[in-house]
Amino acid sequence: LDKLQSAFLLCFYAHQYHTCRPSLVSSTRPNETTAATTAAAAAAAAPLNTANNMAFGPNAISSVIGKPTADHIPTIDETSTQSGSFPSSSAASSPTRPPKLNRAGSQTSSRDGSEEQQLPIRRASTLEKLGLSTTIARANSLPKNHEDLKHAASMPMLFTEAPRPFWGRLWTCPQLVGFLLAVASLLFFCVGRPIQEFPKSNEMLGVTFFCAFFWVFEVVPICITALVPMVLLPTLEITSSQIVAQAYWNWISVLVVSTYLVSLAMEESRLPKRLVLRFLLMFPTMRPAALLATLMGFCFVLAMFVNSVAVMLLLAPFATSLALAAEETARNESAEADAEADLEHASAAVASSAERRRRESKNLLKDAQRFGDALLLGLAYAASCGGMATLTGAIAHYFLAGMVNVDTEVNWASWLEFAGPIALVCGLAAYIVLYFRYIFKTTVAGLSKELLEAEEEDLLSEVGSFSRDEFLVLLIQALQLALLILRPYVISPYVTSFSGGVLVNDATVAAIPALLLFFLPSEVRPRQALLSWPTVHERLDFGLVLLVGGGMAINSGFAQSGLNLIVGDCIGDIIPHLGRFSLNVCIIGGVTLCCQVFSNVGAAATLLPVMASAALQAVVNPLRLLLPATIATSLAFLLPTAAPSNVVALAKSADLARMLRTRDFFWNGLPLTIAAVLVCAALTQILGEVMFDVDGPLPRWACETTISGNCIFAKIPGFVEGRWVQEQACIINQGAAADGMICRIWNGTTYSTADVM
Repeated sequence: LDKLQSAFLLCFYAHQYHTCRPSLVSSTRPNETTAATTAAAAAAAAPLNTANNMAFGPNAISSVIGKPTADHIPTIDETSTQSGSFPSSSAASSPTRPPKLNRAGSQTSSRDGSEEQQLPIRRASTLEKLGLSTTIARANSLPKNHEDLKHAASMPMLFTEAPRPFWGRLWTCPQLVGFLLAVASLLFFCVGRPIQEFPKSNEMLGVTFFCAFFWVFEVVPICITALVPMVLLPTLEITSSQIVAQAYWNWISVLVVSTYLVSLAMEESRLPKRLVLRFLLMFPTMRPAALLATLMGFCFVLAMFVNSVAVMLLLAPFATSLALAAEETARNESAEADAEADLEHASAAVASSAERRRRESKNLLKDAQRFGDALLLGLAYAASCGGMATLTGAIAHYFLAGMVNVDTEVNWASWLEFAGPIALVCGLAAYIVLYFRYIFKTTVAGLSKELLEAEEEDLLSEVGSFSRDEFLVLLIQALQLALLILRPYVISPYVTSFSGGVLVNDATVAAIPALLLFFLPSEVRPRQALLSWPTVHERLDFGLVLLVGGGMAINSGFAQSGLNLIVGDCIGDIIPHLGRFSLNVCIIGGVTLCCQVFSNVGAAATLLPVMASAALQAVVNPLRLLLPATIATSLAFLLPTAAPSNVVALAKSADLARMLRTRDFFWNGLPLTIAAVLVCAALTQILGEVMFDVDGPLPRWACETTISGNCIFAKIPGFVEGRWVQEQACIINQGAAADGMICRIWNGTTYSTADVM
């Protein structure tokens, strides 16, 4: 009767699981259904002992198939096998003892052949069930292949396993909603035409919303959405095809490709992982705090020069292997304690000692799981902070550098001096938060030099010993860094035109090391260069160039249509009423919130042109608004999909016994985000004034380089921002009533353009 009852309940809940959780079933690997069916049959056939307190229902089926059900969701006090390996028949008959994971994430047995004791189970709340089930479904739907995961990190919605019932089974429901909202917004502004002063600003606003909805909902790949301005801006008679096309390939595009080629060579050489291992092997002992600091430090430095997704893919497997080793040690301790307690003639002292060891092993397992969470979250946060430090470290920075009214002031070296300290402070804040939430008073066993030596042996078997190729790639990366830093001081002042204009910018000096990669022969691959063209053809992200070009095209369309004046007037009226620190807090907080909800790329492409226009209309230095807004695009700590590095961390956590959850990101990212917003607001005010004089009057370079030509530098003496000047910027009123005959200075006084020019 017990066997029949068990078989009936197992079949019933298996049917409920497969009908109620289609997203999880579709995301499993092909052999999982067979494995789950075999395990369920073995569990039904095994004798049931009432002394084992086997729980029927959701808990039983969850222990068999290794996935959470709608009624039972593992919590922080539980362990589960989310690595893809399913229990054997013995494990199925004892659901409270899941198999142990080795370094690769597969099953292992204890030293005496018995299974380990699972931690006590508590029932999860409804919010915990909903949040964890959504996270597991999301993580399981992400690809495991590194190349596919690179694309999924930047376009997570396109790689979900959710049903696609629309448009020939191509779109999910959110994608259809995004398409309908995009079309509706375009029609609303083109047909309704709410703006009368600048007629073409209606079409431009419609194009902006169209692209924004396509970016947010990922209706098509975000790089393809970047081509939409190339089609719509000339079609809607906003500007010409020639002007739009110039935005897609400029010096910023060359800078993107040049730095990407060097980072690609660095990634191919596997040099970063070798450096991390050699550095860790220098220490006699391995402490959790030191390991977290070392991995975050290396990730921070590498993300300054190498694509953040590539850095995560290099270091995340190493982090998961450390966490799995700690979990394996804790499970072995638990198994030995169980074996000691099960001895027939064990004395009271031995039984007491075994019980104490069992409690300690449970605590060790909790600490090991927390240690794994800290490593992956630390890598994700360090990648975001490291990318903040350099002009080529994040895509949003390209949008800033490519703006015609700031590109003469912001270069690689000046941005490093400005953003480097801010990024360092944010990285230290991330470490402090993770240390006190995970590492403080945590004991992690199983971390030894033998583990690192084994990792190094695996690396040596894959790529061999340190070669001349790695040394040359390291030199080329150092050369590119030196050229980008020294160019404004050593090269540009001496390479000028007859009129004194600068001829060499960051794109030229970044291209020199990239070209060297194809001139130096490889020792590892005879008859080939350090970087081969097939590798570039397969792995260079040309979509990044389109994405940057799309943002530049929208920025150009703002000025060509007059939309910059409309939006700038709305925001510019608020700026004089806010203090500098309050203004920075509002900008950084607002942009950060947009980056959590949408994506940092879409937020930067949409908001930075608005900030530049608002600054000109308020007659203040554009960098006063653009610098904090650009910094804020890297503060994506709250949600797994807020930044590509967070997506990779979530996907790689599936290799652990308990994967990361949305609340892990949120509750760690919340104090970090609040602290980062306040610290960044203060530092951008201080460093912005030191580096770029953002508190001074609107500079001549910002006035003379505006695309729309609505700014003139007039001979109007007076005090501006507390400084006496002989000339100052005067913004021309280009509305229909003024017809360009009136201009306005920073305090609101108007002048006739004929009198001041």
